Amino acid sequence: MPPDPPASAASGSGFSLTRLLAFPRREGGELLADPIRLSFALLGPIVLLLAMGFGISFDVENLRFALFDQDRTAESRELVRALEGSRYFEPAGEVESPAEADRMLETARAALVLAIPPGFGRDPFAGRQPELAVWLDGANTTRAETARGYVLGVVERVLRDFAPAEAGAAPFRLEARFRYNQEFRSTAAIPPGVMTMQLVMIPAMLGALAVVREKELGSIVNLYTTPATRLQFLIGKQLPYVVTSLASFLTLLLLVLLLFDNRPRGDPLTLALGAVLFVTATTAFGLVVSAFVRSQIAAIFATAILCMIPTVNFSGMLYPVATLDAVSRAIGQSFPVFYFQRIVTVVINKGLGFEMLWLDLATLAGFVLLFWTLAAAVLPEWER
Repeated sequence: MPPDPPASAASGSGFSLTRLLAFPRREGGELLADPIRLSFALLGPIVLLLAMGFGISFDVENLRFALFDQDRTAESRELVRALEGSRYFEPAGEVESPAEADRMLETARAALVLAIPPGFGRDPFAGRQPELAVWLDGANTTRAETARGYVLGVVERVLRDFAPAEAGAAPFRLEARFRYNQEFRSTAAIPPGVMTMQLVMIPAMLGALAVVREKELGSIVNLYTTPATRLQFLIGKQLPYVVTSLASFLTLLLLVLLLFDNRPRGDPLTLALGAVLFVTATTAFGLVVSAFVRSQIAAIFATAILCMIPTVNFSGMLYPVATLDAVSRAIGQSFPVFYFQRIVTVVINKGLGFEMLWLDLATLAGFVLLFWTLAAAVLPEWER
């Protein structure tokens, strides 16, 4: 029986491209032979993008309003026509009493009730401030607050037309305009954020499963005798999932362009470079997680929790970064999704490029190196 090889021969030294590429060839072959994992990697993000892109919307349109008109003058009818002519409102009929108005709100047949008191049409010409009542369904506070703002906008515009010329006008007129996303569409904001979410969650899971699967099968023991280093093993296991994640990115970007009409207004090369660095960082994060767990179920749950919390709460995807306190912002800045979310927003919605985002790109590259170092340092199975 031949003697065991010396430790130096088993561990190897220096960088070897041949040894490095041996791992992605093996891992890529296993991935192609596993249709479940491959479908999860490519079809999972598409399904989630479609479901969340079309299912999540902050647009408030076609608000059904009931009318309680006790004035019945030309001025009150003009106000009602202004509401009916807006794309935000849809008439739900008239009511004859406050009790009937309450029933309309209780049964959700109307989202709001506009009550016009007697004398509404005469007050502006008599020098009095006209009064209106708007009863809102506050079960959904965000929707109710948005509806309140829409009603105020229409009413203020109509009352300006009613004011007599001799009453004088304000010394200025303020009108807000959206610099980006002028149509104020949720589909301009939600799908790019969902794309970011899918590129952090699923690639990280795939990276974690790549190593944990070796642990469960026991095949990681065979790697003890190879001359490859820890880092070569980890990067080699990661590369097929980086390629798969980039293919997923291109598919998601195509859907964002075609289905949601979001065309990148900025530098596409900056977006592409950011995607490469981001999926490399997220799959490397999966490698870090894999060093601490021993089962694929634990890897999936740990990766999902660790990725979703900073992505949803602290990246700026759903809540503006400006509203975060110092601790929340620090949590967001300690994870790569914070920076890629900004890259996606700036390139797709604002039309800017590398000169604005070079620091974010450099930070993503720093995360890649950090996760590689951590994964190599905490992978105990490599040592006998």
